[in-house]
Order: sequence, then C-alpha cells, then structure tokens
Amino acid sequence: MSGKHPLKTVILFLFFVFAVFAQANAQQKDSLAAQPNDTAKKVHKVHPYPNPAKAMLYSAIIPGAGQFYNKRYWKIPIIYAALGTCAYFIVWNNNQYLTYYNALNIRNNGGQDQFYNIYPKSYLVDAQQYYQHYFWLSVIGAGLVYILNVVDANVDAQLHNFDVSDKLSINLAPQLYNNPMNGKYSIQPGLCLVKRF
Repeated sequence: MSGKHPLKTVILFLFFVFAVFAQANAQQKDSLAAQPNDTAKKVHKVHPYPNPAKAMLYSAIIPGAGQFYNKRYWKIPIIYAALGTCAYFIVWNNNQYLTYYNALNIRNNGGQDQFYNIYPKSYLVDAQQYYQHYFWLSVIGAGLVYILNVVDANVDAQLHNFDVSDKLSINLAPQLYNNPMNGKYSIQPGLCLVKRF
C-alpha cells in the first residue's frame, strides 16, 4: 500500500461516485429544460408502475432509496446491514493495518514497539500485508453491495408488473412415452408448461 491511510482513498472514491451521479442528474434536467415548448406541453400519462431509471438513480444516490421508491421496504434493512458490516470490517482492518504499520516503522528505525518482545519483524510484515489484503477485500465487498443495491432497484422496478399468478405454471412430472425405435412404452422425465386463459 502506498499511503498510510487507505480510508482516505475510499472516501475520495465514494465522493467521486457521488459527484458523477450528481453531474449526470444535472445534465438530464438541463436536457429536459432545453426541449422545445411544443413537446414540453404534452401531457405524459402517469402509470402506477415504478420507473426503472428513477429507481436506479435513487439507489445510486442513497442506498435503499430505490427500494423505498419501489415499495419494497423489507429490503432496506438488509442493504444497510450489509453496508454496515462492510464498513465495520473496513475500519477494523484499516486500524489493524495501521497498528502493524506503525510498529514496523518504529522497529525499522531502531525503536521498541508494543510487540517488541512478542513478535519478530517478519511477523509484523506478514500481519501488515494480511490486514491490507482484507481491507481491500472489505472495500470490494462494500462496492459490490452498493452495485447490487442499484441493480436490484432497477430489476425490481422492471419486473414490478410481471405476472406470477396461477395462470402460468411449470410442472416436472414423469410421463409415459412411446419409444418410436422399438414401439414400447417407457417412463421418462417430462416438463410441462401450462398457460391458462
């Protein structure tokens, strides 16, 4: 790791992501404002289904906001629990990394660190690399949870009106088939798709 404080890198990255989404939202509003008046006067029909683009944008700005927009309130605690767990491990691994990093620097400069009579110098190097590795895995995990949050909001809004009634069903059951090669009947697995009108 090149710097002492990798947490600053993560915060800078999150700030950058927020700035990109804010800029995209501002450009979208500018493009809507620049349309000619004849198209701006058209009345758009409002439908009860959520807009996937809005749901995705809301979740990108505030994690869980797209799920709130889609009225899937039960998903919000799951998202924040996952992000909170990742944040905990980011902070904990960063603190452990800095502890071993500082101890190694003190020992390299000829001083006595808190692990002086406990661990050899090679252990300090290994521990520093270990916590650095898991710090970055925690950052990647937080990023994946964030991306999954955005994708889930979009997919949930897309599939909001998907038909899951009993009119459409799939049954897996054994079927009795006539074998054309030898003319005998045999039981074989079959898949039946039923659509009721």
